[in-house]
Amino acid sequence: MSKAPEALWRAVIEYDGTDYYGFQVQESVPTVQGTVEGVLEKLSGGHVRIAGAGRTDAGVHASGQVISFSLGWRKSAEELQKAMNALLPEDIVVLVLELAPPGFHPRFSAVSRSYEYRILNTRLRSPLLARYSAHVSEPLDVESMQSAAEVVIGRHDFRSFGQPPQGDNSVRTVYEAHWEKSGKFLVFRIKADAFLRKMVRRMVGTFVEVGLGVRKPDGMAELVREPNPALAAPPAPPQGLRLVKVEYPPELEFSSVGKEE
Repeated sequence: MSKAPEALWRAVIEYDGTDYYGFQVQESVPTVQGTVEGVLEKLSGGHVRIAGAGRTDAGVHASGQVISFSLGWRKSAEELQKAMNALLPEDIVVLVLELAPPGFHPRFSAVSRSYEYRILNTRLRSPLLARYSAHVSEPLDVESMQSAAEVVIGRHDFRSFGQPPQGDNSVRTVYEAHWEKSGKFLVFRIKADAFLRKMVRRMVGTFVEVGLGVRKPDGMAELVREPNPALAAPPAPPQGLRLVKVEYPPELEFSSVGKEE
């Protein structure tokens, strides 16, 4: 039987990034991309390269990472999703899988990405929550942190907080940025057209200094107005960060086909 013609597929995947050296494939270490590619190669019998919407760092999680890949597959999208999930490790799952529209690219077609960062703000750490949140034992002033967060909304040069993945353009547009208290957690949510490397984690690290009273809220405005990476805080720990959602133009948005309930 002749091989099935290749088609472009796209998927939404969720993963626990604890045991991976980030999303992007690297030699000799486990990565999310490398693990998914290995599964697709078992199913196809040949090399398959996937593209991702974002290159999450080592230890960072995702509930809405988007990938695409070319694959010859004669059966349904539902059967491909089941086959992939049967072979993937427990810390990666395919939530949605469908044929991609012409010209789709998970990164270049995206119009926004949303991240969430969770801080367990309690006196004692929690071993049961440590994989998915950062712990800060001192009380944090969430109102001051929110005042600082409002400063980053808009189109700015965010060179203080990260490096571009390619080239030297560090200007990005932040659509939403806010802190809220949720039980024992402080949760930061941010949505932008794109992000620099470690941008969210360095922002969070700086916001925490504001919340501790080490840095004034208006100090964030200075970092945005006059970018200086040396003056921003070190990155917050990776385990508190999660890529939540990638959005596309209406004509390229995902359908609900194959979505796990």
